[in-house]
Amino acid sequence: MVLLKDSIKVSLDKCIQVMKKYEWLLELYVLDFFVDDHWGKLPLAWQFAFKNMDPQDLGDILTRKQTKHVLPLTFLSLLKSVESLSLPRKSEKLWTENLDSSKFKHLFLKHVKLKKRHEIGLMSNVVSKVAYQYSCSTVVDFGSGLGHLVRILSYKHKIDAIGIEAQSQLSEEARKLDLEWEYTAKKQLSEEEISNLHKPKHVNFTLSSTNQLDILINDTSYGLIGLHPCGDLGPLLIKHFVSCEKVKFICVVGCCYMKLSCDTECCGYPMSEYVKQKDSSLSYTVREISCHAIDMYCERLCKGDYNDLKIHAYRAALEKLLVNTDPKLKHTPVRSIKHSNDMTFESYLVKATERLTVPVLDSALVAKDLEQWRRVVVLYTLRLMLAPLVETIILLDRMLYIFENGLSCEIHPVFDPRISPRNHIIIGKRL
Repeated sequence: MVLLKDSIKVSLDKCIQVMKKYEWLLELYVLDFFVDDHWGKLPLAWQFAFKNMDPQDLGDILTRKQTKHVLPLTFLSLLKSVESLSLPRKSEKLWTENLDSSKFKHLFLKHVKLKKRHEIGLMSNVVSKVAYQYSCSTVVDFGSGLGHLVRILSYKHKIDAIGIEAQSQLSEEARKLDLEWEYTAKKQLSEEEISNLHKPKHVNFTLSSTNQLDILINDTSYGLIGLHPCGDLGPLLIKHFVSCEKVKFICVVGCCYMKLSCDTECCGYPMSEYVKQKDSSLSYTVREISCHAIDMYCERLCKGDYNDLKIHAYRAALEKLLVNTDPKLKHTPVRSIKHSNDMTFESYLVKATERLTVPVLDSALVAKDLEQWRRVVVLYTLRLMLAPLVETIILLDRMLYIFENGLSCEIHPVFDPRISPRNHIIIGKRL
């Protein structure tokens, strides 16, 4: 999707306006559902419409299926606003996912989980196309992990790919996987083909400022890659792309927005001067909800597959018991427990608090609350409905920052959002 600078500003204004109007909903942290009576904070018309609604029906509503329910106009208006203002999430067919139609396909897929296979297959195609367009023979992947992406770019696309990884153990494993790939591939390659192999490089490095990159990379021109860089790393890569003439392009996919530093001198959000002038602050709670998988979540609701979400009500009920026992215990970390169909709240209570030194908690005090567990699911779903809007604000802010610095930029939903929820790739280009 190619957006113009002025259209981005208009979209941002509208998104921020809607977000601010419903910030109260985004801030309703599910953990405090019973402590702070979150249900009572919904508009009365919403309470009436959703109080006895099956979460499956709400899943149908969010996926635009017909419903028998009469819904408040304010809710319908919000639903339509989020749909029209948010960046499209359906993956484009512009990019194919053919890792390799040759005999080496299995080598690229070995040791790679399904989600990562999907991502690196599409990401490598995007990067290679942009690299060839700019005659850029070198790309640098930050947060390269086990090197799966740089391995494809090097061996398949014949690009000089450098993987930068902070953890030395991961880099060592990546080098071993390179050797394993070459050992198997050499059995089917001629000596000339072997000598012409582009071998990936793996470097241990922790990036904290853009100046470090100038020292680390000596190439006259290169491209930057960030496949789900955590927190501020994504904005840091974008800033380096903007400031360094040697960087011809950047392909970056956002992740972990809740870890962004905000409203500081070197902040990860907001980046653009335009958004900095707006009342556009995003709290940790708001940024955290934007990282959740709305597409898969709604799909599960529509199938009626949501019983395991009862665990959210269990945790909220436990929070009420802890706060009633001692207000200082508010938001005390407890053991994370995976829900099972036969799990009772009593068994959850024992497992979740086994590492805490607290008085015996009486589960009978929250028995009435637990009968409302479907309301907890409904409220979480209503918050999640706004997640794409918040992510759109963050992504458009990054795009606008690139435009403000006189460079070209576009964004594409490349990954299948049901497999990889953070599925938009920002492609910045130096003309």
